[in-house]
Amino acid sequence: MKVLITTDWYDPVINGVVTSVHTLEEELQKRGHEVRVLTLSRNYRSYEKEHVYYMGSTSAGRIYPQARFRLPIPERYVGELMEWGPDIIHSQCEFSTFFIARKIACEGNIPIIHTYHTIYEDYTHYFSPNKTWGKNVVRQITRKLSRQVSGMIVPSEKIRRILEGYQVECPLWVVPSGIRLSEFGGSGEEGTARRTEWREKIRKRYLLTPDSTVLLYVGRQAFKMAVGRRL
Repeated sequence: MKVLITTDWYDPVINGVVTSVHTLEEELQKRGHEVRVLTLSRNYRSYEKEHVYYMGSTSAGRIYPQARFRLPIPERYVGELMEWGPDIIHSQCEFSTFFIARKIACEGNIPIIHTYHTIYEDYTHYFSPNKTWGKNVVRQITRKLSRQVSGMIVPSEKIRRILEGYQVECPLWVVPSGIRLSEFGGSGEEGTARRTEWREKIRKRYLLTPDSTVLLYVGRQAFKMAVGRRL
């Protein structure tokens, strides 16, 4: 199967979407599928590198850190992708590259599956002074998006319930984001030994004794923009 992945976020940016996209394309390729990626470049220039098409873009950092808007689409790249003939398009972002995905899908009668990574109502403080108004905007945009795709993948039951509350008009499938278990020690005796070695290195690095209690937080840290100050 030929799969076109479209995403506003890709290398060299490091975030959850990029990690998810890399895992997806690697696993699809391992299963024998042919994958190409269409994304935004970090400057005005459009170019192709291996299986990735980078579209020229301009900064939208005032809306969200490192975000970018696409510039006019080079028709030759769209033509190349149309000639390649993807069997399905898997979009990962709702903005710039989604519009390109829709263009290719409409011209080639190709289905689009979309992964809804982000709970945007948690980020309305970036563009809206009023949380209720911002949430309503997110709801309307998401419902419009749902009418343009064959279905949406969501990474958790929580997000599925939120989108059902938005009254989206397409099927929803819960598919947790994959992780590379090999990077966390693996399984069996070898994996256990590796994890024990990591623990000892961390305790040594932070001068922790073997009987010290260690608490671990797994999550993200970010700041909220308030009126004239950071929270």
